[in-house]
Amino acid sequence: MKIGWATPRVARSAIGRESIAVTDLLAKAGHDVTLIATEWERPDGDQLHPSSARSVYWRDLAPEQMRSDFDMIVVNVGDNFLLHGGIFALLDAAPCVGVFHDFYLHNLFRGWFVLQELGVKVAEEALVRTYGEETRQDARLAISEALPLETLAKTFPMTEWVGRRCIAALAHSTFYVDRLLASCPGPVSVAALPVQPRGVEPLAHRERSKLVALTVGVMNPNKCLDRVIEALSLEALAGRVAYRLAGPIEDDQRARLEAVAETTGFKDLTILGPVTNDVLDQELAGADIICCLRSPVLEGASGSAIEGLLSGRPVVVADAGFYADLPDDLVCKVPADIPISTLAASLAKLADDEGLRRSLGERASRWATETFRSDLYVEKLIALLDAAQAARAALGVGGAVGAELRNLGVSQDDPSIARIGAILDGLFA
Repeated sequence: MKIGWATPRVARSAIGRESIAVTDLLAKAGHDVTLIATEWERPDGDQLHPSSARSVYWRDLAPEQMRSDFDMIVVNVGDNFLLHGGIFALLDAAPCVGVFHDFYLHNLFRGWFVLQELGVKVAEEALVRTYGEETRQDARLAISEALPLETLAKTFPMTEWVGRRCIAALAHSTFYVDRLLASCPGPVSVAALPVQPRGVEPLAHRERSKLVALTVGVMNPNKCLDRVIEALSLEALAGRVAYRLAGPIEDDQRARLEAVAETTGFKDLTILGPVTNDVLDQELAGADIICCLRSPVLEGASGSAIEGLLSGRPVVVADAGFYADLPDDLVCKVPADIPISTLAASLAKLADDEGLRRSLGERASRWATETFRSDLYVEKLIALLDAAQAARAALGVGGAVGAELRNLGVSQDDPSIARIGAILDGLFA
């Protein structure tokens, strides 16, 4: 199969890094893969993920090439328009399979209408078409950035906005599959995100009085870092656990967390900022506990949580989204709203019991090694591409019929829709 694999190429993109590993396996399986760089601006001056595959920038492909050069185009969908803005030209030009790395795509949507200067009216109508006329007032608030993140994630995640543009879709956990099933006209599948182990040594006995808790990745506000600091400052944990943050952080977020530490009297906060891969390996090796909390959950799967599991460290998560899919006996789950008292109790339980930390980490590492595998991922992906190819003719006819019915003014709830659908099902069974 000739596959166009649309992905960011710049080295700072985790999705781009995962893409290279997957496309290498697709090529080994005999598929002809071309990387299509999806950055909104041409990434000529940036460091790129290395790959032996042919690569092309999306703006250099004419629409007719998008249709003729590939049997199938796979678009990797993430919540960053600057990295993924090129997917829309592909989605408009040719049938595409969407790989949904993020559940929440509102930032992608905002970049789409702001950077292309489409105007607030276009944005409002896109929201209303996706989520119904009854959401119009909230849609206006969303466009004016007057809704909190929690409300946006619940009401306007925009998963369906992209899902309906794809002929098939792949999710990385089950919690947002219903949204894809409701919007994508073709087959929908789930596959565990492939993550390569870093080779960090298992958690060993340490001759030190203070434990280390670690959070890695971009330090976004939804990572609940302030709640971890408050929990670690409580009496049951005070002075027993240091907290280290390894990953990019905005200045205002750094200042806010330092203020929380000062207010609570927590003196063991270290904010490293961006780190190299070697330093990240060292931080994982030095950690006793990994904190990977989210409220709300925005991603389809968490690479940092998976890396924590693979490293053999106990991982603390909220019981929501992707994290809810993780086995209850292999991670330390706290309720989705992350009460500080409950979080502190969970951290204290781990801090008190070295045997628990080591056994939990060892079992989680074995499970993660067998679960988040590239070969299993590619196997499911190829099955989805085959199913999308098989459904392509039916979807093409169905789309054409649907367009004619819309032109005739037939509403979606008209009884004729079900009858026509049954006829098409029979024709393409």
